[in-house]
Amino acid sequence: MYYPHVASEPWWTGIVAYNPSTSPCEITVTPYTADGTSLATQTRTIEAKGKYFGTIADLNLPENTSWFQIAASTSITGFELFGTNNGNQLGGYTAVNINRNEGVFPKIEKDGWTGIAFVNIENSTAIVTLTAYDDSGSSVAIQSLTVGPHAKEVKVAESFFTQDISSATYISFSSDKEIVGFQLNGSADGMLLDALPGM
Repeated sequence: MYYPHVASEPWWTGIVAYNPSTSPCEITVTPYTADGTSLATQTRTIEAKGKYFGTIADLNLPENTSWFQIAASTSITGFELFGTNNGNQLGGYTAVNINRNEGVFPKIEKDGWTGIAFVNIENSTAIVTLTAYDDSGSSVAIQSLTVGPHAKEVKVAESFFTQDISSATYISFSSDKEIVGFQLNGSADGMLLDALPGM
């Protein structure tokens, strides 16, 4: 499973990995920096019907962890949460089967902001093409970027493009390597937050 973003102040990041099996499960947690450098791994046992969970601080991942993956000896499930330290916003999404070569970030928030993060999970450089569309399905802008092995890109939606995407309502992505991505939408008044994996 992949957890493609670790948020910084004023946000916190929490994760869960759950072992639905009736037998214990061994996991290896591999964190990476934003540029794709791997950091010290951790191994843990998740008991039958047990979970590995907590905030990033609780889990003692290296300080410069930008994203991480969990490899398991049996099938596991899990999700990632983001919240503000003032307790006003919380959003989460599944970490299961979110790796793909193409998909959609289905909503650009018009009364607030949309943040997008994605990671190249492969060992060689990825070429990722983002296309912004309006509600009629017409292309508004196209942008290609190069993402290094295990590297992460994270920005507000409009910052990925050199063209104006103010009329766009969703963004598609395609990549020659597998990527993992999600979007986080926040309202301008700071009261609403939702998260969606790239689908």
